[in-house]
Amino acid sequence: MQEHHQDDIRDMSIMEGIYNEEVEGNYFRSIQPQLLVVVLLFVLSTVAGYIYSSMNPGSAEQLMEEMGGIVDIIKDMSPIGIMLFIFFNNAVKSLIAILLGAGFGLLPILFVTFNGYMIGVVSYVVASEKGFAYVISAILPHGIIELPMILISAAIGFRIGYETYCSVIGRQSNIKQEFMRGVKFYFHWIMPLLFVAAVIETFITPLVILMIS
Repeated sequence: MQEHHQDDIRDMSIMEGIYNEEVEGNYFRSIQPQLLVVVLLFVLSTVAGYIYSSMNPGSAEQLMEEMGGIVDIIKDMSPIGIMLFIFFNNAVKSLIAILLGAGFGLLPILFVTFNGYMIGVVSYVVASEKGFAYVISAILPHGIIELPMILISAAIGFRIGYETYCSVIGRQSNIKQEFMRGVKFYFHWIMPLLFVAAVIETFITPLVILMIS
């Protein structure tokens, strides 16, 4: 009898896992229109940052110097400290982009465009000094995970903002349900993968850069 009960529990757990994956898969498909907009804005802002920097290299250098404060903060940390700093920085910002998306999705849009613009600026300055191979080696190993997670976070916030807009103009919407689904997706997928990206950025990306340099 006990064995049958344990089998039932195990079967229920398996079915629940399959159900959760199906629900989250459907949720990811539901935010694809917002994700497409976010990716487009990110690409455009990155290109804009690169072009502006090429036309105003002095301003780009000044911006890089201002960003040097962050480097000064982490350069004396242990590798574990650097990893945790990177992880919490990305995780908190991504969560804020989701939570404050209720403000008609404005913050996620600003979040994406600002990050895209800064990547464009940094890419131009670094490429001018060390070449494109260096830029790619410094971004790709962890960025292949980190950037999609940040963009998906912004898309979730944008989706919540869209639901808020629908509610204001009297269209059918369910802000609470959209909010809960987005937060659940964040804790289930985005936050763990941002941790993986932080580990790669701390321990693997520097090795790739050394191989390229």
